[in-house]
Amino acid sequence: MGKEGVEKKPGHSHEPKASAPVRTKGHTPLPDGCHGWGCKAKAHRFNFCDQHYEHFKFGLIKKTGEPVSDYDKKFEHFAAYTKKQSAQKAA
Repeated sequence: MGKEGVEKKPGHSHEPKASAPVRTKGHTPLPDGCHGWGCKAKAHRFNFCDQHYEHFKFGLIKKTGEPVSDYDKKFEHFAAYTKKQSAQKAA
């Protein structure tokens, strides 16, 4: 029996799929620019400017520059931390 009677099911191809370009929900950073959303500053560390690097380090944003799901809660902790750090420098 030949292969003429065999039906191909859609979606079951053994051919490799073409990889889609990486997009982060509508945000495309500039070359050598900060990955933080809406930031146009030049990147210094880990594709972030100094301010957004601190946010990334504290866990406020992902490495793609997207805010985390519990951003509001973490931002309150970040604000308290920075206030404490500035009080220690003044003393």
